[in-house]
Amino acid sequence: MDLSVLITQMLILFLLILCGYAAARGHVLKKEDVPVLSKVVLNLGIPGVVLSSVGEGCALSASEIFLCLAGFLAFTVFCALLGKITVKLLKIQADKRLYEFMYTFSNVGFMGLPVVQAVLGEEVMIYAMLFLIPNNLVLFSYGEYLMRDTRGFSLRSFFSPPIVASLLAVGICLLNLRFPYPIAKVISYVGGITTPLAMIIIGITLLGVQGKEIIKNKDLLVFLVVKMLVLPLVGYGLLYVLSVPEVMVHILILLMAMPIPANTIIYASLYKKNVSLASQTSVLTSLVCIVTIPMVFFVISLLSSF
Repeated sequence: MDLSVLITQMLILFLLILCGYAAARGHVLKKEDVPVLSKVVLNLGIPGVVLSSVGEGCALSASEIFLCLAGFLAFTVFCALLGKITVKLLKIQADKRLYEFMYTFSNVGFMGLPVVQAVLGEEVMIYAMLFLIPNNLVLFSYGEYLMRDTRGFSLRSFFSPPIVASLLAVGICLLNLRFPYPIAKVISYVGGITTPLAMIIIGITLLGVQGKEIIKNKDLLVFLVVKMLVLPLVGYGLLYVLSVPEVMVHILILLMAMPIPANTIIYASLYKKNVSLASQTSVLTSLVCIVTIPMVFFVISLLSSF
């Protein structure tokens, strides 16, 4: 892997976070603006990202698409089970649902796809895009259920704009359709707001965060080690046992080793969770992944040599 490209991607996102922080410090934006900005990302930006990823059609056959989707869905469910088991093993009580969400999901859309493209090449992007579909289905259904902290399941909530966009993306792949150029550009522009706006939201919520709070939070420090190092290696163990092709292993583990989703901040804001913890974790995982991702793949290379 080209580590310099990887580090550059992380640096760009971190600088976007700093832009949001500077805007909040300069009173250009306020914390009260976060819910509105969050709705823009969830209801416009993310559907744009999903649809633009399949806007130029799909070269895979229907059977290959179904096989990939089934395998990726199974891996996503595995990550959800791994997240629930991890929270139980660590006996986390405070912010339990938030930690379960953060252990389960990674920043696949905002950070993962650009990093996969830069590090692994354009030829594997079709698989990374297909992974985005079941990941979004689980993220915006089970993930939102976790953050709502309710026992019921809302069908209306399930069919949110991101879910509808994901289902449309599956149909587009199966039928190998292409958007007309004007529509494709509009969708691309709408999707283009997602990453910078999501990072700016993180920056805004950082205002007032104290470094001492992070050091005192043992659960958060343990989280960094388990989420960013241990779980990706556990995922590799499963894929190795199942004899998954190497290129798929690289894609899935690279995506699994990404920071927590920027959506974490958005959901924490919308559903009155611990926004400060979500912001701290998002920034910290974005920073430490510059080191932990190379470490994960270094360990994998050592294990592969045996």
